[in-house]
Amino acid sequence: MSFFRLKDLIRAVRVCKTAADERNVIRRESAAIRTSFKENNSQDARYVNVQKLLYIYLLGFPVQFGQLECLKLAASPRFSDKRVGYLGVTLFLDEKQEILTLLTNSLKSDMNNPDDYIVGLALTTMSCVASTGVANDLMDEVQRLMDSSRSYIRKKAALAAVRVVRRDPELCAPFLERVRSLLGNKHHGVQLAAVALMTELCNHSQEALDEGRKLVPVLVRQLRVLLNFESSSEYEVANFSDPFLQVAILRLMRVIARGSQEAADELNDVLTHVASRTDWYKNAGAAIIYECAVTALAIPSEQPLRVLAINLLGQFLSYKDNNVRYVALATLSAAVITEAPSVQRHRTTVVQCMRDSDISIRRRALDLSFALINAQNIRPMVTDILRVLPVADLEFRSSMVYRLCAAITLFGDSLEWRVERMLRVLCMGGNYVNLRDLFKFIRYIALEADENMQRRVTRNCFALLERDISQDKMVFAGVWLIGEYADLLVTSSEQQIEPEVSDIPSRDSSAGLDADDLDILGALGKPIQDKGSASADGGSRQGSAPPAAMITVDEELPLAIPEPADIVRLLDAILKAHIVSATNKRIALTALVKLPGRFTSQPSIASEIRSVLSRYERSVDCEIQSRATEFDKLLSKELDSVRAGVVERMPAPEYSDVPYEEYVLNPTAMRMKALTLIRRPAIQPADLIGDAAASAENAEAKAQKAVETNKQSVMSDLLNLMDDAPSANADTEPSQPPAQSHQHAPPSSASANALADLLGGATISPTSILSPGSETSANFSSADLDKEYEIYNTNGLRITLTPSKKQKAPAIVEILATFYNSSEMPISDLNFLVAVPKSQKLQIMPPSGQHVSAGSTVTQQVKIANPSKTALRLRMKLAFTTDGRNIERMFDYSGFPSTVV
Repeated sequence: MSFFRLKDLIRAVRVCKTAADERNVIRRESAAIRTSFKENNSQDARYVNVQKLLYIYLLGFPVQFGQLECLKLAASPRFSDKRVGYLGVTLFLDEKQEILTLLTNSLKSDMNNPDDYIVGLALTTMSCVASTGVANDLMDEVQRLMDSSRSYIRKKAALAAVRVVRRDPELCAPFLERVRSLLGNKHHGVQLAAVALMTELCNHSQEALDEGRKLVPVLVRQLRVLLNFESSSEYEVANFSDPFLQVAILRLMRVIARGSQEAADELNDVLTHVASRTDWYKNAGAAIIYECAVTALAIPSEQPLRVLAINLLGQFLSYKDNNVRYVALATLSAAVITEAPSVQRHRTTVVQCMRDSDISIRRRALDLSFALINAQNIRPMVTDILRVLPVADLEFRSSMVYRLCAAITLFGDSLEWRVERMLRVLCMGGNYVNLRDLFKFIRYIALEADENMQRRVTRNCFALLERDISQDKMVFAGVWLIGEYADLLVTSSEQQIEPEVSDIPSRDSSAGLDADDLDILGALGKPIQDKGSASADGGSRQGSAPPAAMITVDEELPLAIPEPADIVRLLDAILKAHIVSATNKRIALTALVKLPGRFTSQPSIASEIRSVLSRYERSVDCEIQSRATEFDKLLSKELDSVRAGVVERMPAPEYSDVPYEEYVLNPTAMRMKALTLIRRPAIQPADLIGDAAASAENAEAKAQKAVETNKQSVMSDLLNLMDDAPSANADTEPSQPPAQSHQHAPPSSASANALADLLGGATISPTSILSPGSETSANFSSADLDKEYEIYNTNGLRITLTPSKKQKAPAIVEILATFYNSSEMPISDLNFLVAVPKSQKLQIMPPSGQHVSAGSTVTQQVKIANPSKTALRLRMKLAFTTDGRNIERMFDYSGFPSTVV
């Protein structure tokens, strides 16, 4: 049964009670529509059938068989048919389908139609689905319509031009001539489309970017008109004058002023005006403030404006809307790379967000909290994160524990503090600690701790295992330490522990403990109790300790002083517990057999241990059975002479100490977003008098001072390429940073030290202005300049370097890096970083774009001050994404001729 009208089909679908009934209705109707397409060539029937196909498409069912009918409907002379036909084209087709070429004639014909609305339909369809071929074929028509006298047509044509530029960036030049006049138009739609077109042009063309910087006064004037409510009130939203246009202009400003100090200087006043005059308590105002803050951070703006931007983002964290708080946290995570001192002021609010009811807010707050960790705030930040760990989402805990261990290792200022915090991590998240961090903790105790610390930590572990044996790595570490340092664990006449330092009282050896008294289901949090602690009726006696909960951060670690018999019974209880892994049970057996060697003055303990071992000689686990049998034999009298040597203390476990990832605490930094890589160059006194030597000396002194006084996060160093330097022109994978010893200060990097020198051990300050120096008579003309030198050509990306010099600055080599996308797939998230030897100074500008379409190019400017005229040697780090793959490469280049210095 076929439904004659769309309303009938909708009514039939709505009355379906099950999904199967709905599928049956859609299947029958789709079959009827196919039959109608074959047998009935009526335009009216096609109009109704395509409408029904649009509804079926919205329900999620396949409708590809109607693509050609949409094209036929779009070719109809009636406006109603064209409207439905073009709508079907935009939904059913995409630019990769060859059938789209059949649409070119219809679009071209409709663009010449005298009816403005038909022209608008054609331009809108082109804006949605035009491929590279269609864009090239219809470019002339789009240019002609951009000069139309009707605002409606100019708006639609500008949006179509955006599509043309995206599909073929080489077609930027013709539109650049017209966009200036469109920016001056008073119509809201035309202005919005013109700003979008200019933004796209600047992202794909250096010529357009240069032209856009000339339009900064026009944009500033236009933004001030909106801020002062001098425009039409027709587009006011919540008492904000045209917020959509304000946001678009701010985005364009961000693209134009990125890397240009002159443009940034022109924008400082208006950005400050927007930030201080806009009410952010409403959604429209919050959108404007957010774009203003991101723009201020993305350009080399003045420091007060950058601080103001960070403070505005910090205020967003107390906003009621989750979306606003989410984008604020995400932006602060990127900004912390260079604006860490300003972001640190909002640490308290960030910590509060870790307990937010929204899981996405909690995730972002956790990422930002770890990014804020440095050598100065390591103790309070780790404490705050540990408070959240027991109640954190299960999916977060593995990452939290891993990064907590990394932070404690990298920034811990004393061995005692690191050991104490690692114990808490093991106690609260031991199931998520990896073996590397576990072995590192054991090595701390075995190699670096003195006897007093070993005694205290072993007693802490014993008390913690009495409370809870559900944390796998806690059981592993605790049992290992008990087996190795059991002689330090018990009370001795040489050292007595004051009772008040222990949360668990010392036990009388005459009372003793049975293994059955230990709650082997330690996850319930019940402590060991003496045999007499329970009354005859099974109830707890007056004054006995209540069931212990998990150790809190503010609670002192428990300290137990057991007797040898208590140790045996604890290990026996661990062996009995079904929640303990087989690996830990094997370690517990090994710890048991070592006790006679620790308590040589109590030979009776060996018989008690043998009785425990005998129960596991028939274990279903072959390894446990084998160990129990062998250890029982070892404890026999005939092996008394060799037992002491067998059970003596083992050395610390050996393992390959793989260093932590470069961006372990702040994954946002790994993406190296241009948002926070741009810093405003600091004006040096030497720059004003042209003294290059004084300028370099002053810059180096400031960089050294920043490194010594502003120890920020270890993740602030974007490259850390000093390790394992490859040979020249070697294309290698990025190397990992070296392992950090507890005796050294953690690697930190001030914002002025974002790029490490690779070849000479010096630092490079991206904030220093490259001084042209005093050389004016040097002859730098060479045939080797202004030539392209290919340095990379793989994975569909070809990179060339073109060196050049200016007459006024002969000591500065300007290198233009050009990125060619020779593949059929687009390249996104392009990041290219460079470092030079210490005898040279580097200034690297942001790229003209981070997205390289197929067949298009992107450029990036690098300036190198080389007053000593030494050979240019570059180390480069490249990262980009193509065809779903993240590619990172690090390579050297020193192939410039000797004349290029």
